[in-house]
Amino acid sequence: MHEDWEPVEKLLKQPVGQEKIALIEKMREDLPVEYDLMEANQAMYRILHTYDLEPKDVSAGLIDGVQYRGKMSASDCFTMGTFSFKAGSYQLASKWLSVAKDLLVDQPRKYHEVMGVTKADVTLLLARSLIASGNVSNATDILMRDSMFGEAGSALTLHFLRNTPKPSINLESWESDESFNQLCRSSSKRQMGESKPSRLHCRYNTTTTPFLRLAPFRMEELSLDPYVVFYHNVLSDPEIEKLKPMSKPFLERAKVFRVEKGSDEIAPSRSADGAWLPHQDTDPSDLEVLNRIGRRIEDLTGLNTRSGSQMQFLKYGFGGHFVPHYDYFNSKTSYLERVGDRIATVLFYLNNVDHGGATAFPKLNLVVPTQKGSALFWHNLDRKSYDYDTRTFHGACPLISGTKLVMTRWIYELDQMFLIPAVLPPRRRNFSKSLLNPF
Repeated sequence: MHEDWEPVEKLLKQPVGQEKIALIEKMREDLPVEYDLMEANQAMYRILHTYDLEPKDVSAGLIDGVQYRGKMSASDCFTMGTFSFKAGSYQLASKWLSVAKDLLVDQPRKYHEVMGVTKADVTLLLARSLIASGNVSNATDILMRDSMFGEAGSALTLHFLRNTPKPSINLESWESDESFNQLCRSSSKRQMGESKPSRLHCRYNTTTTPFLRLAPFRMEELSLDPYVVFYHNVLSDPEIEKLKPMSKPFLERAKVFRVEKGSDEIAPSRSADGAWLPHQDTDPSDLEVLNRIGRRIEDLTGLNTRSGSQMQFLKYGFGGHFVPHYDYFNSKTSYLERVGDRIATVLFYLNNVDHGGATAFPKLNLVVPTQKGSALFWHNLDRKSYDYDTRTFHGACPLISGTKLVMTRWIYELDQMFLIPAVLPPRRRNFSKSLLNPF
C-alpha cells in the first residue's frame, strides 16, 4: 500500500476519480507509512534467511513447503530487491530482481506506467547487484540485450564497477547464526508432520508443592542440565480468553534492555507488541485471574515469586521474532540490586501457531513448538552456584503465518535465598562490584 499509493493517487486524480480520492484521503492516517514498509521488508528478509527459502518460490506463495493463496507482484519483488541491495545482500537482491523482471514481462505496458516500476529500473538494479556479487559478464549481457541500453551496456558496467555500492541498512543486530536457523527449520518440518520431536522423560509432577498431589501437571523433561521442562494444559481456554482483552488496549512495541546504556529501547532484534499485566487499570475480576496464574507458577516451579509480580503479554505478527539472547541481565540497576537477577523463566503459550514461531535453544540443540495452554520453564542460573548458565541462550523463530501469543513471567534470585541456598562459590559472577566501597 505504501509503494502503490503515489501511482494510484495519480490515476485517481483524473476527473473520473475525484470523488473516490476524497473518500480515500480520509483513510490516509490508517494507511501504512515508510516505517511499516521497512518492517515488512525486514520480516520477509528474516523469513527467507532463517528458513533458507528462494525468492522465486516465495513470490509464488510457496513458503517453506506450504502453498499460500497470496502472491507477490513485480512491484513487491522490486521492493524486496531494493531492500536486499541496500542491505548488502547482492546475491539475494539479484534473485528478487530476476523474479521482478520475469513478472513484468507478463504485465501490460500500462501496468508499468501506473505502478511506477519499469523494466529499465529493474534491469539497472539487477545489473548493479550482479556486478556487486562478482557476476560481471552476466550483468553486461543483460544490459546489452536490453533494447533501451544496447551498446551502452559496456559503459554502464564500467561505471558500476568504478562506483561500488555501500550498504545503508545494517542487518547485524538482528541476524541469527546458522545453528539457530537450523533448529527453526527442523521445528517447521515437525509442524508440517515430517518428523516428531524426541523427549527425555514424561511424567506427572506431584512433588513440587503439596497442592500438586491433588492436581498434578503433566510434564516433559526436555533437559536436566540445565533444567528445561515443558508443562501441558497449564492454562484453560477461559483464562486465555480473559488475558487477551485485558492486554489489548495497552499493547505497544516491545523493547530490549541495553546493558551498556542501562535502559530499554526499541530494536530490530525483537519485533513484537507487548503489555505488562497487571496494570493500574486492571479490573478486580481480571486481577483474580492473574493472581491464580501467579499461584500456579509457584506450584509448577517450587520457587518464590514475591518480586517482579508483573507478567509480559506478547503478540507476534508476520515475521515476528526475538534473536537468541539470555534472560539474565549480568548487569546492575537499582531494581536488580533489590531482587537479584532472573534465576528462572516461565513462558506460557496462549495459542497454536501453524507455521513458525518456535522457541529454540541453539546451545542445547533444543526446539519447542508452540502449544496452546502449555508452559515452558527453565533455569537461567545454576542452582548450586548461582552462576550464569550460558547454555540457556534462546530465541523466538520468525513467525510465518498467523499470530503468536505468549506470556512471560521471570523469577528472581534473591527471593530464593533461604529456599535454594548456594552450595558452591560462583565462578563467572563478581558480586564484589555491587558492594559499596567502605573507604
